[in-house]
Amino acid sequence: MMLMHKTIHGAALAMLALPFACAVAQTELPKVDVTAPKFEVHRRGYDVSSDFNVDPRMSAVVYPAEAFQKNDVIDVRPLRLEPDEYFVLQECSSLDCTQGHVLQVWVARGTLDTSRDPNRFWIPHDGKYFLWMQRFPMAGQGAFTGFKSFSPPLVLDPLGTAEQFQLCDVRAAQERGPEKVVATEHDGAQMKLHFASGSLVLIKRARPAD
Repeated sequence: MMLMHKTIHGAALAMLALPFACAVAQTELPKVDVTAPKFEVHRRGYDVSSDFNVDPRMSAVVYPAEAFQKNDVIDVRPLRLEPDEYFVLQECSSLDCTQGHVLQVWVARGTLDTSRDPNRFWIPHDGKYFLWMQRFPMAGQGAFTGFKSFSPPLVLDPLGTAEQFQLCDVRAAQERGPEKVVATEHDGAQMKLHFASGSLVLIKRARPAD
């Protein structure tokens, strides 16, 4: 598994491994300038925006056009998700982003962490955050029940039963990498993400208004 992880996150590091300090609310991806936010509406004390980008080289990684800040809220609504798909919110947990922290995972029935709001996640601190979709094909056994909190970027390590791991080739799925985003569209204050599998996820961000 360690060799496979090195293979997977090597490509991710080319995109994510940049000089980075969590105390600074500024994030830059290679050849992508982080610009001022384009908040579109004001609701109940929050500025709400659909200002996200898809990395043009991988076509699978979604990130906010302006770095998330503490107390921002990301709203995720999977409108059409396959039972074997996992929509992941991850952050860089080391300065060089060789290690990632999986914060939340959405599945067809909601989230793998049922103690949290099924749609919204409150950003705990300034940092570099990104979203992506992983598939773990598994016939007839439903979704995995949890995930390891720490893993290399763009790697999701699921938790589940021994039978589930026998029926799903986790390593092969991880080696295939994230599901591609084939189209995006802005619908008011939310962005629609269309994936190669036919799945559809709506995302938006909210920031307390000044």
